[in-house]
Amino acid sequence: MLNLDLIIANTHLSILYLFPVAIFGLFLNLYRKAILGRSNQQKSQAGDAYATVEKIATYEPHAAQNSLRDLIEIDGAGTWPPTTVYGDAWPEVLRPFHDIYQAMAPALSIAELSGDDVKNFQRCLDFRVQMRTLYNDQVNMEQVKALLDAAENDESVLSRAAWNGLFACIALSRHSFRWGTIPIVKLAQEEKVVDFPACLDLAWPYLKRRYGVTSQGGNVASNYLCNFDDKDQIVYPINPTMDDLIQSAEYHFGHVFPHIEREALPIYHMVTRAIQQYSNGDRIGTLQSLRGINKELRTPLKTYYETMHESKISRKVWMHYAQGFQGWAAGDIDPVTGEYTEYDGLSGNQLLLPQIMDAFLGLERYLNEENTQRYMPNLQRRFRETIAEHSFRDEAKRKGDDEIEEQMNNIVKQMRVFRTAHRVRVKPYLSVPAPERMIMTAGKSVLEKDDVHDYESAIAPLDKMLKDRLLATK
Repeated sequence: MLNLDLIIANTHLSILYLFPVAIFGLFLNLYRKAILGRSNQQKSQAGDAYATVEKIATYEPHAAQNSLRDLIEIDGAGTWPPTTVYGDAWPEVLRPFHDIYQAMAPALSIAELSGDDVKNFQRCLDFRVQMRTLYNDQVNMEQVKALLDAAENDESVLSRAAWNGLFACIALSRHSFRWGTIPIVKLAQEEKVVDFPACLDLAWPYLKRRYGVTSQGGNVASNYLCNFDDKDQIVYPINPTMDDLIQSAEYHFGHVFPHIEREALPIYHMVTRAIQQYSNGDRIGTLQSLRGINKELRTPLKTYYETMHESKISRKVWMHYAQGFQGWAAGDIDPVTGEYTEYDGLSGNQLLLPQIMDAFLGLERYLNEENTQRYMPNLQRRFRETIAEHSFRDEAKRKGDDEIEEQMNNIVKQMRVFRTAHRVRVKPYLSVPAPERMIMTAGKSVLEKDDVHDYESAIAPLDKMLKDRLLATK
């Protein structure tokens, strides 16, 4: 009986204790639901506001974005760096160009040249005779002309990717014929006018018109950006029979250009978006894009630092087997005026990324108008010009926007580090003796003159240009 009374008493106590707690819990739960309800209502209202902001932030495409789109869709055939197809993917009448290059490429390079300049030049002449014979035997000039005439007006005749592949093929073929031997030799350098095979002179003007360049020779776009397939392999190699050290130098020096441009594409989108945002008064969005540019810019610059290294590009072979072939140092004579025009070859200053960053920062361009027209494809020029036209750095600085100026200065710092590293790293490569040839850089032609015979003196003007560009980057 006592135990039963204790149980009943404990039950009463429990009820008396738990009832207020339960009531309190009930009220607390109701209060929580009420608060959550108001919060959800506020979130819903806030969501509408955010939707409105997003709607406002959806601007019309800017001219800068349109110029980038044109570059990607037309010159890039839908990608950047460009999509390319070769050989069997071309109309049949063009395929001999591809096949002849592949047949002749193994004969270009030699492990050791003679000490006799005349014998070395004879090797060049023999190469040209063989190459010209193959063109005469295999290329139907009338059919090539008819196809290229049609392709200029009808994209269904030749795809954009096929144009890109042909650009590489004809440009590299012209460089092969121009030099005839690797390493290049003195007597070839002394030629002022080269008599090219008729089919190469037939095809090249179509490509010059399509891409908007005027040089006789190739450029970074033709010889590098368009010369790698979708597996990142060189399609038109220049040292296919040489040892691994030489082939590594050729590959990495060539591949660094499309590699950098591939990593630059997100930066191009951010640059055009920053311009769009600034022009629409979206300061927060502009700052976000600028921070993104600063972050992404490290990637392609790091690629350059890691590639221009002895472990990938040997100084011992670079000038002989990778650099010289990409020069030009020849020209033509105007039939009316008799005026001689000499053209240069490839140069790192033709790479798009540094030009876009300079334009975005409001800096003067490195290439003058004449060289820009000669070596930079039209849509790359237009993209750079549009970015330069809409650069907002100076305006933001005048308005006292310290945050935008800080982000711009951070970009400047990265470009200064890049140019400092480039100047330091390229000099040892250019200073390697090459007795088989006159002193020459690919982008500045022959530097050796009557009063200049050593590399230090010859590359001093080039070093000064690099220094001046560094000082202008501010």
